[in-house]
Amino acid sequence: MRRLYSSIITFFAIITIVFFLARLSGDPLAELADDPRITPEVLEKIRALFGLDKPLHIQYVDFIINTLQGNFGYSLHYSRPVMEVIGEKLPYTLALLIPSITLSNYLAYRLGIECGWRRGRKFDIMLSVLAIIFRSVPYFWLAIIFLYVFSVELEVTPLFGALSPGKPMFEWSLDWFIDYLWHYILPFSVLTVRATLGLIPRVRSYTIDVIGEDFVVTGVAKGLPDSYIKSKYVARNAILPVITVMGMRYAFLIDGAILTETVFSYPGTGRLVFEAIYNRDYWLLQGAVIILALSVIIVNFVIDILYALLDPKVRYR
Repeated sequence: MRRLYSSIITFFAIITIVFFLARLSGDPLAELADDPRITPEVLEKIRALFGLDKPLHIQYVDFIINTLQGNFGYSLHYSRPVMEVIGEKLPYTLALLIPSITLSNYLAYRLGIECGWRRGRKFDIMLSVLAIIFRSVPYFWLAIIFLYVFSVELEVTPLFGALSPGKPMFEWSLDWFIDYLWHYILPFSVLTVRATLGLIPRVRSYTIDVIGEDFVVTGVAKGLPDSYIKSKYVARNAILPVITVMGMRYAFLIDGAILTETVFSYPGTGRLVFEAIYNRDYWLLQGAVIILALSVIIVNFVIDILYALLDPKVRYR
């Protein structure tokens, strides 16, 4: 229960920060104010319609109430309800994040175990150098490199988007699915490669720590096979610290998705955040950020519960 209360407090802190930061970005009706076709009287009616004529503390209370009801307002840029816009974009982001998180965690865990087990050998040195290089590369820069190599030079992947022009947002057909995968493979590869190589040094470090534990030394002294010690003693115990960083990695991947989706013009929630900031769309920005933040909170909560189930020494009340 303590962890649940902490998650609720975190959620309210986030929506409060989002509310005030959105209003620091400028007047969302500034472009309308510069339009000679809109009279001051009409502009004031629009402000009243969106509640911008109310004192800030009243706007905040209304915002909290509407957020708890799942009402994020109306997007000025899309001229549609915010939840409708997010509902259209969110599946694309989830389709990008969930497989990349799953695959990158699996690969980083397996490769990190091997690096730690073969410490100082060629395999370890090669992957460690690659990991150091890729951890230093921002997501957007890696996305640009991939785009240049595979889309511009080799011309094997499309330059932008999630679908070819003229294709519907969703369709139950093999042709649609193949076209989607053709656009999907490059942003997916950027997120997976960067996330995998970013986690390998951490798993390697955990593995080396576990190898130095007494129960592993005892297993070696008993003459147990190396493969058995690695799989049963080392790998099982090295996974616990990895689980603790999964929630943080999910947040970092969302950050990476925002930049990656922007570079590839991928129509997900990450790009939606960028568009909302660029267009000063208060309500769209608030809704997109809150949905993404809520997903991070939920993932961290689930991971904490999972850690408690895997490690009997940990108990959450």
